This record gives sequence, C-alpha cells and structure tokens, in this order.
Amino acid sequence: ELGNKVLVKYLNNDKSLTVHIVDTANKQERSNGVQKISKKSALAVSIMNQPIGAVVKVGKLDNFVEIIEINS
Repeated sequence: ELGNKVLVKYLNNDKSLTVHIVDTANKQERSNGVQKISKKSALAVSIMNQPIGAVVKVGKLDNFVEIIEINS
C-alpha cells in the first residue's frame, strides 16, 4: 500500500532491495538504504496489495521479485 516499506528480492540476480512506496519520487532518491519509488512505477504497481511471500512479475520484462517483508 501507499506509504509502506517493502523488502523485495529480485529472483533473477538474488539481490534484495527495500523500497518505500510514495506518491511521487525522484529517480535514485534513497535514504538509509531505502529506495523511494512512485506508486505508478512498474515495481510499485506489481507489489501493491500483494502478501508477504508472493512472487510477482515486474512490468513487461522477465524480472520477478519475491515480497520478503512489509512495514507500514
């Protein structure tokens, strides 16, 4: 949901990233290791309203992420 911080793991390269879903975000806006992303970004659209453990496809590419943790 909007305002949540979500830890995701990219399954194609095994890298983890914590993102903060906000209304609008500048590219590469980062604070304390948390990447701010716009609610309209491909990643945000893919993970919004998904439960922990869900594996979702990001956009039209073959990128898949697993939702590891959600903090509101």
